[in-house]
Amino acid sequence: MPAVWVESGNRAALQIPEGKLTDGAAYRWSVRACSSTGCSPWSAEQNMTVRVQALPPMPVAQSLVLGDAALDSASAATDCTTAGCATPPAGELRLGTADGHSWATRLKANFAGLPKGARVTSAKLSLTRADCTTECVAQKPDVFELSGPWTPAQSGKDLLTAAGTESYASDIALNEIDFGMLVQSWLDRGENEGLALTVPGTAPSASYYSGAATDSVKRPRLTVEYLPPTAPGAVSDVVATAGDTGLLATWNAPVDGGATGETTYVVKAEKTDGTVVGSWEGTAVRAAFTGLDNSLSYRVAVTAKNGVGSGPVSRSAPVQGAPVSGGATRYKDYVQAYLSAQGKVLTGVSLTAADAVAASPHGTAFGDFLGTQEGALVATREALEGKGQAYVGSSSALTDTVVTNGSTTGRVLVRTTVVRTTTVRIDGVDQVSEDASTKRFVFGLTGDTAKLESESDDTSAGQTLSPTATAGTQVAATPAETGAADDSGAMALGADGFPVEAPTAPGAQPAAYFNAAGTGAWAFHNTGVKKEYDQDCTNFASKALYYGGGMKMRTGWYRSDSAWWKNPSWAVWPKNSFAWSGAENLRRHLLGYRSQYYVTDVNALRPGDLLFFKWKRESVYNHAAVVTGRGQGQVNLAQHGWTNHTTLNAAIGRYRGGDNPIVSVVAIRLVSTN
Repeated sequence: MPAVWVESGNRAALQIPEGKLTDGAAYRWSVRACSSTGCSPWSAEQNMTVRVQALPPMPVAQSLVLGDAALDSASAATDCTTAGCATPPAGELRLGTADGHSWATRLKANFAGLPKGARVTSAKLSLTRADCTTECVAQKPDVFELSGPWTPAQSGKDLLTAAGTESYASDIALNEIDFGMLVQSWLDRGENEGLALTVPGTAPSASYYSGAATDSVKRPRLTVEYLPPTAPGAVSDVVATAGDTGLLATWNAPVDGGATGETTYVVKAEKTDGTVVGSWEGTAVRAAFTGLDNSLSYRVAVTAKNGVGSGPVSRSAPVQGAPVSGGATRYKDYVQAYLSAQGKVLTGVSLTAADAVAASPHGTAFGDFLGTQEGALVATREALEGKGQAYVGSSSALTDTVVTNGSTTGRVLVRTTVVRTTTVRIDGVDQVSEDASTKRFVFGLTGDTAKLESESDDTSAGQTLSPTATAGTQVAATPAETGAADDSGAMALGADGFPVEAPTAPGAQPAAYFNAAGTGAWAFHNTGVKKEYDQDCTNFASKALYYGGGMKMRTGWYRSDSAWWKNPSWAVWPKNSFAWSGAENLRRHLLGYRSQYYVTDVNALRPGDLLFFKWKRESVYNHAAVVTGRGQGQVNLAQHGWTNHTTLNAAIGRYRGGDNPIVSVVAIRLVSTN
């Protein structure tokens, strides 16, 4: 299997191709660390045994058959610019070329009969042929989701305009097309203008019975299979980790979320007699409780809930806190001082790590660790200075902090949420960004001396993955079969690693863009949306395209680059297609299956453009961000990453001093098709 590169402190996950692992077989893996001076030796190989567990039974699906008044149908001649210039025979629908006209069919279903929160598992359309009864050649129509309203009072040309040019499905027999994802997207967004069916001019034409057919049995039917909405199932793997006068609770989402929409969690810290001493509610799968008594035992009770109701309660085993050497406040102060010193080096208040350490009363606790970061921090600072910009502010605050003794003697862990505020000055104007991330800091003790040894993402480090197939929905894994990326269309980067600026030729860019304002605006205003993966950047970019830009889903096998969909249905199914959540897969999807073009001039970037980044040590593009605007000559980005709001130069500059700099940036602009 290929190697997977991740930034220090994050989880590395690789999607092994199906059929490569054998149940009960043993496999080995190893890891090594790399810095600007080189890589360490590979660690000793670690053994693992694969146990393939059977999937839990899927909830029983129900069916809803939509027809007659609930499924409107009409055909129109697409070569007509006025309504009614040609009409099919009474009670019939047409697809293809017949009687000198090219025909398309619009169908629009009314889903009022589906209960709110239902999760669609499939939707199949049934049309009965009116031109043959036996040995009919199945048509393979192109399916288009309409982007605007259309009625038979409009022309066939208007129908094609509403359909656009990017199909939901193509080259699939009509009776085999699953419209489930399309139906679910209509329910999610509350928008449903229907769909259009067309076939290429050279394909055989066909006639079908319409909703006005005399024989009701022959009328169009859409059979929707769905999971009825219920309260969520029980959360799993509930773990309470006791700290010094506090505890941190973690858990995994239920296998069955019960319904579409947000799942939230109600968490209570209890004494062993059931007395509740603290509560928390939110969408994260972790909660911290402080102010507890080290002489008592506590447990946590976690309940998932949705719009239907609450699921069963899951409880952790009781745990009891213990004091840490020197007191918890000591280590909180160390972390705060370390983050402050890190910010001083980044902003140039301290020119070197040694200067920052000397200025801190707790410098001996983190000096060695900060020293390993000096090269990257200084290079990041100097890289921006070379572009006439500067980090002028960097501050951090700790919230929900629990300090615990490590699992081995002589270790203390600080598990906390770090809220970091960064200010970049560009041409005298300050741009402020803020982001929050869960962090784990590990201190080693030698006598009474504590030294910071590591910093990691606590969600990754603390999460217990499910041993069942649901583990695949808890992490975004790099597909092993991705292969090397094609760098054609990448921006030209100068010797300093930043995009080469060049004047834009007048009229070089088309005037029409794919919902650019909506995509960029959604990304700008929704960086706080819940992260579903440790590496959530592409999931966030896809949501901006979908909710903000209105980009249509595409059906297909979840590993295929042609498919682009998210799945709200059931946790053990793939949560999203690869192209929805994987940067390289989304890049290939946009290039291969959407109307788009490259933007190679940094000065031509505009809101709604998608940026993809590739690092030196990676063969594929592994990060996605959305352009949200320009200011003071800078390109502003929104992302789920190291900071939610940043600039293109700051994103590149962050890695200039390390051994794994960004070496390629591709910008893709989607073109409006409507």
